[in-house]
Amino acid sequence: MVVCSLTEGRISRDVLSRPLADIAPRIVHLGLGAFARAHLAEYVRRVNDKRSNDPWLICGVSLRNPDVRDALTPQQGVYTIIERDGPRDNPNDTFVLCDSLSEVLFAGDDAELIRERLAAAETQIISMTVTEKGYCRRADGTLDVDSEDVSQDIQTLKKNPYGVVKTLPGWLAQAIIYRSTSAYPVTVISLDNLPDNGQNLKQIVGEMLGLVNESAARWMGEGNVSFPGSVLDRIVPATTDVDRADVEAHLKFYDAWPIATEPYNNWVLEDNFCSDQPNWREAGVTVVADATPFEEAKLRLLNGPHSFIAYLGQLTDLETVADVMRVETNRLAVHGFMEEAAQTLRMPTTFDVGAYQREILARFDNVALQHRTAQIAMDGSEKVPQRWLAVIEVLRERGESVRFLAAALAIWTRYLEGVSESGVELVISDPRTEQLTRIAASNADQVATDVLTLLQSDLSKDEALISDVTRYYRLLADEGAGALIKELVTRTE
Repeated sequence: MVVCSLTEGRISRDVLSRPLADIAPRIVHLGLGAFARAHLAEYVRRVNDKRSNDPWLICGVSLRNPDVRDALTPQQGVYTIIERDGPRDNPNDTFVLCDSLSEVLFAGDDAELIRERLAAAETQIISMTVTEKGYCRRADGTLDVDSEDVSQDIQTLKKNPYGVVKTLPGWLAQAIIYRSTSAYPVTVISLDNLPDNGQNLKQIVGEMLGLVNESAARWMGEGNVSFPGSVLDRIVPATTDVDRADVEAHLKFYDAWPIATEPYNNWVLEDNFCSDQPNWREAGVTVVADATPFEEAKLRLLNGPHSFIAYLGQLTDLETVADVMRVETNRLAVHGFMEEAAQTLRMPTTFDVGAYQREILARFDNVALQHRTAQIAMDGSEKVPQRWLAVIEVLRERGESVRFLAAALAIWTRYLEGVSESGVELVISDPRTEQLTRIAASNADQVATDVLTLLQSDLSKDEALISDVTRYYRLLADEGAGALIKELVTRTE
């Protein structure tokens, strides 16, 4: 752990026992949000703690706004990670200073320098956290060439490989074009909750390159760019003023943008690198030949229930995950959801699924995190297909029960009406907000079919599923979420 002196003022490398090494960053991370700073940057910090004479440094890139750059640049990239544990009146929090960021750039102002970093011989890894919608994928996983921004990037790169691009596929295609001319291999890692994230990322980048530069596409196909799959797991709520105040109270300096998270941190990474890499194992990363089973376990047992909790909480005016879990029937329903989803997993025999579920439930109970259901509820149309629908499809093929998952769909569609059960207006933040809210306001008998059709799911033709979702939806409308949850946890098959 980095040691800090209790000097009054703003955090910077001046208060660290480890000054910034005069070396170029070897990792460029696109989309420097809270999760990347709580996860990737923390693992790199651990690597550097063990090998301080040969540190790996990260160039962090904000793609959408300059806020993170403006907050962290005066701090020379240093910030605090608060590991929250225990109740607010008796906390057991840990404060860690993370110094693995050597610089923070903003795409809107620093595009030329970002291109230099992406093309540099020193850069070994390009990683990203841009959320599901940042990959510009259609529902079938292919590149959305009809997107205005993607189309513009394609035209830009065809005319000038050094032009200004906007999208993640555009940035990555441009980087690979640069690197192919100098024969600099690179490993590209998605740190987002996408199914089969390595292969899906490879597909969209390959499609983009095929449209703009066939030579670079061939170079990538010859094994000069690798896309290892990865599974990351750490709950990271949005930073609040309480977090900033706690840093100042405990460490005696001001941090403009600390990160609050849970003590738990996990990373499963495929051993598929075509360039240099840190000694991930020394930092606690699980390196495997195939990350797919671990990815499915996380998506279906953590992310799926997390979304279920979020929409249930929003509908019933419960602000945080822990608030939802404090209601015993809700907790039983979350466990029931997990039990349904667990039937679809294909884990190694050494993996204890029951223990994993119990661990997740304990994490959901963490009152110190204050993880807001409104934050988790965002972008549902991007998350529901992989977190819920993929599970339903497997279970329906086997003839297994999907009642908890069907209820989750009903709760989500009821949430899309934009009003909680107490009449509080809900802010629906989703790429398809207009279409979803219009569907939610239509005929109750059509809502389930129309939502699934919008998501391009064949489940829209599953009459039995539609019947169950519609019945649950009507129960929500007539008697409320409490009645639905009670039926779920008391009914036996």
